[in-house]
Amino acid sequence: MKSRLIAIAFLLPLVFVGKASAGSVEEKKQSQASIIPEEKPSGREDASGLVIPEKFSNRVKKIGADLYRVGDVTIDSKLQVAVFPAKVNQIVGLIEYALVTDAGKIHESFLSTKIKPGDVHVAMLLLGVKPPGNVSVEIAWQEDGKWTRKSITNCIAQYPLEVASEQEDKETGKSFELKPSSWTWTGSRVRSSGILAADELGSILSLQPDPDALSLIAPMINTSRFGSHV
Repeated sequence: MKSRLIAIAFLLPLVFVGKASAGSVEEKKQSQASIIPEEKPSGREDASGLVIPEKFSNRVKKIGADLYRVGDVTIDSKLQVAVFPAKVNQIVGLIEYALVTDAGKIHESFLSTKIKPGDVHVAMLLLGVKPPGNVSVEIAWQEDGKWTRKSITNCIAQYPLEVASEQEDKETGKSFELKPSSWTWTGSRVRSSGILAADELGSILSLQPDPDALSLIAPMINTSRFGSHV
């Protein structure tokens, strides 16, 4: 895969097919991420059906019939998805994260994004996503006017650490695909200062135990025995 802007989709299993199109919410010029919830949070419901608690009212802007914006995150209340831009950070190498912010551990991450994790957190709350909910993660990219979509785990291989190398692509007979197809949404945690840890550290999708990340791969990868490779 060439380095390019991509789309990321956070989806609940069994709701995936035919529900969320990578370019259905924003212009197909950037990468995006989307989330589909199991249930909606309690609060005030507007005409389009999106529940917006008073504490978030000053952060949420309505930009269309069913579209809302939280920072750089766009929500489609009809499709029940949240979308934001991201890009390929590295194509070949050892990683511990699938997605971080530009201020996060980009040297250990497959993807990076400029969005604020706290805005994704708010968007997910508005769509009813509650920890520890399970979501699947999909990426998509546009090439020659056409969009390609696939599970993010299909872009990450795993193999014994003794054959690990950051100098060459280890797509060998010793490699094997990641079995997990879902992620556990933890929502990160709030510091004593009131700051969301994910905002402070930039961790969004983690392949190894990280209570500060917004989401962890499920089941967790044994990084002491195996390496993850893009």
